Amino acid sequence: MARIPDAVLDDLRARNPVHEVAGRYVALRNKGNRWVGPCPICSGNTASRTAGRFEASADKWVCAVCCDGGDVIRLIERVEGKGFREAVDTLGGASEPDPEAVARAVERAAQEERKALERRNQERARCWDIWSNALPHIPGSVVADYLQLRGLDVPDTHVLRSSPEVPYFHPGSDGKARLIYQGPAMLAAIQDAAGVFRGLHITWIDLNQINGKALIVDPETGEKLPAKKVRGVKQGNAIKLISGSESPSRLVLGEGIETVLSPWTVMHRAGHDLSHTAFWSSVDLGNLGGRALETVPHPVETGQNGLPRCMPGPVPDMSVAGIAIPDSVTDIVLLGDGDSDRFLTGTTLRRAAQRFSAPGRTIRLAWARDGYDFNDMLRGQI
Repeated sequence: MARIPDAVLDDLRARNPVHEVAGRYVALRNKGNRWVGPCPICSGNTASRTAGRFEASADKWVCAVCCDGGDVIRLIERVEGKGFREAVDTLGGASEPDPEAVARAVERAAQEERKALERRNQERARCWDIWSNALPHIPGSVVADYLQLRGLDVPDTHVLRSSPEVPYFHPGSDGKARLIYQGPAMLAAIQDAAGVFRGLHITWIDLNQINGKALIVDPETGEKLPAKKVRGVKQGNAIKLISGSESPSRLVLGEGIETVLSPWTVMHRAGHDLSHTAFWSSVDLGNLGGRALETVPHPVETGQNGLPRCMPGPVPDMSVAGIAIPDSVTDIVLLGDGDSDRFLTGTTLRRAAQRFSAPGRTIRLAWARDGYDFNDMLRGQI
């Protein structure tokens, strides 16, 4: 079969803006020159007005959970489970290109890339400003009180800080960000393989709430918003909560901060020698497994077309870098929470296990009980 010329594909992309195509599957919200919302591939609630895992522009998309992204053709491949040619046909097929439309699309993509780079640099600077103005020691702080409320011991770590007041911005119906809340927060530094600061994980705290997290409500819709946000670049990076040593031999790796600190608390209280064990948070589930090579059908859930929803599969796409594991690590324990989609979590852990596999290295999966996470188990909520 003859190769489709690049000019023809560029014309197809120009005729099918990514955010418009994605909007056929899920409810997206305008956020300046981007559209955000639930992911048409992996989200269970396609009508959610608070989801923000998926971001799209006219030319490309990215999902924080799938750890996937690309152009409109890749979007159709992933959502519909189609091959490349089938996806092209779904978008209207290859036709003789309009040179002017192609030129406009190419220029728009170049402008988008320049703007994206500028936004990333500005966001990293803003994250660093928040981080550098926070309290560097957490003992005796609101963060220590929060961790103790969650049944956790307070670790001696440099990657957690406490801030007495962090603003919470959320887009309104006009797409413009509004300050809707501000209060104390736990800050966690997101670092790359070399330990360089890349972003922030922010958890707003209200010790009067049962779980210690702030209750944040959209003043326009009345919807409850997540009390956590990730800012900066998290893909391939991690929150290195406890290092153990400069060359740890064991790594305990899980999704959330509270999830990872729960087994550490148990072992810490039991007096285990943890001098060679590191405890890391992957920031979110998708980043734990990294990008998948292909999607697979969900065994139960279906999409709007009545067909099984396509989910990130268990085979990693090794062309896209994931979290870098120190060469000294010979034993990895991957934590799987039992209160999220078991199928999605399972394929993610299997993908991570393959991604992190190395000669002489053992990888084990540890699961929380169905319906609970490790922190629930620690606090006896089972």
